[in-house]
Amino acid sequence: MLPQINLRRVYLIARRDFLGYIKTWGFWISFLMPFIFGALAIIASQFDLDMDPVRYETILDDTGVHAQAIIDNENELWRDITDAIQNIPVVGNSKASKEAVQPKTIFVEPPSNDIEALKSYVKGEKLITIGEAQVRLNSATHIYEGPDGIEVDYWSTNISNQYAKGAVSNYFKKQAENDYLASGGLNSDGYADAKANAPVVKAFDPSKVDTGNQSGQAITDIDRIPYGVAAFASLLLWLTIFSGAYMLLTSMLEEKLNKLLEMMLATTRLSEIMLGKLLGIAVLTITAMLPYLLIGLAAAIMAALMGPPEMVAALANAITLKLLIFFPIFLVLGYVFYGALFIAMGAMAESMQDAQTITTPIVLVLTMCVMVVPIGFKSPDSPLIAFASWFPLSAPFAAIIRLPLDPPWWELALSASFLLVMSVGVIWLAGRIFQYGVLSGSGVKGITNWIGRVIFRRKARG
Repeated sequence: MLPQINLRRVYLIARRDFLGYIKTWGFWISFLMPFIFGALAIIASQFDLDMDPVRYETILDDTGVHAQAIIDNENELWRDITDAIQNIPVVGNSKASKEAVQPKTIFVEPPSNDIEALKSYVKGEKLITIGEAQVRLNSATHIYEGPDGIEVDYWSTNISNQYAKGAVSNYFKKQAENDYLASGGLNSDGYADAKANAPVVKAFDPSKVDTGNQSGQAITDIDRIPYGVAAFASLLLWLTIFSGAYMLLTSMLEEKLNKLLEMMLATTRLSEIMLGKLLGIAVLTITAMLPYLLIGLAAAIMAALMGPPEMVAALANAITLKLLIFFPIFLVLGYVFYGALFIAMGAMAESMQDAQTITTPIVLVLTMCVMVVPIGFKSPDSPLIAFASWFPLSAPFAAIIRLPLDPPWWELALSASFLLVMSVGVIWLAGRIFQYGVLSGSGVKGITNWIGRVIFRRKARG
């Protein structure tokens, strides 16, 4: 028999939990944070703020052979990058920047021909003059003849940004490759031409509509958009369930420690308290996730307005009927499943430290479940993802990530039904734990004593 529920009392409990969080400064700070960071990003783009400073490097080449070649290679690299940007087509109404890319590393003439003197520049004890400015030398590379051939020393106090070291290293690796090719009468241009003339492997999807030529069935990056949408939906589902369940835990623990639950139980049924908490935190969680939903919606609208027709069609195909139906279903079932577990854990806990210890296994399981998102994005046909879509703890996330493969309706319905049955069982178990942990005043120690008394037949102390 289903328990009797007074909807007004359920509403009052849900409203209390919702308003209790939404009135705090912390909630509004986290709520407005995406918009604040978005506004700061827009401001930074308008003022053309540069977070990465220009660094000045020098090469002291005792051989007199390699320094200029290294600099020429780097200049050619940046010219290639600029040419590539110039060739990027303008999509829709967007305004692509066609300016030349300015390198962040500039090679300058050595201010001294003595490496010991250069070290003082690198340490910042002396500055070099660039135009009218006095700037610090970021690094000095010393190339010299050693007993066994060319040796290269890189001197810098910046252990994180070592761009010049990589440029010099790549140059000598390329030179070693050219020397090896030359020993067999070959050269790098011929080697590059040989690779360029190799057959290009083209990818096609036979399930795409045949337009009379193979190009209509070619696989492009746009074909991966449905997988990206499914991954985003699955990750959003995980974030919503995790954040909501954890707020349920803290709410339950706070009210238990403050003796508020005993007062509520004087006028409210146990089932009404659980249902009210689930509803109140559910609305709160949706409110907290609203900024991310709005940003995702705005990004989709911008892509539809400014993107090419192929991208718009791919986005439209990604928002399938199955996604619209089963995303809210798995969201509700997953939230109820984990929410009931966290309510039960909160009822057993006697302190915040106690709650953290009890919920650690569930948090670890939830963290492991989010791994289905990258696995499903790369290999949605993986047997592991198929199994995860039936396993209750990971079913909400794995079932959504499999949607681009268009699984049959019966599989999704059966997975949701199985999760529904498990959720009902978890609610029943959570109710018993809630009753035992709150009404009887027992917690983890009470559970431990019960296991020792019933399972191991130990006599109760005292």
